[in-house]
Amino acid sequence: MDTFICQNCGVEHTELPSLAFDAPFHYDILSPVDKERLAEKEDDFCVINHKDQIDYFIRVVLQIPILDHDETLDYGVWVSVSKETIEDYRLIFAAKEAEEKSYFGMLCNEIGDYETSTIGLYMQVLTQLNGYRPLLIPYESEHSLVQDWSNGISRDEAVRRVNSVT
Repeated sequence: MDTFICQNCGVEHTELPSLAFDAPFHYDILSPVDKERLAEKEDDFCVINHKDQIDYFIRVVLQIPILDHDETLDYGVWVSVSKETIEDYRLIFAAKEAEEKSYFGMLCNEIGDYETSTIGLYMQVLTQLNGYRPLLIPYESEHSLVQDWSNGISRDEAVRRVNSVT
């Protein structure tokens, strides 16, 4: 059985760790001065106030099924959403017991396991109850990430991906 050292707690685990991004790509590429001046970033929300537009992001989970296993490879990623969506979702997130909802979002992280960029892939964002981060359902596409989500990956491939970043 494979074991993994958690990047957050430093403890050894046998289950696959989530591969998480701390911020959306759009935040990461800002200079330190612009991060301070233009952005408001929390653990689950990010807003970037550009001169000509405001960008809104929420933190979500993309689960890739692992073939012949009862587990998934989870990516903690960010999606861009509309102003109306982030305002509505903030209420749901704060309530922790509100109704489940669905929103439109676009993936905002570059997942290195794919040759073609993952930024901008269309996603359905499904809220979860009890304060859990929303889950993503990709819109139909030929992109290999969407194919992995639809068809699953082997456990060996999941382990390879985890080991490539830990």
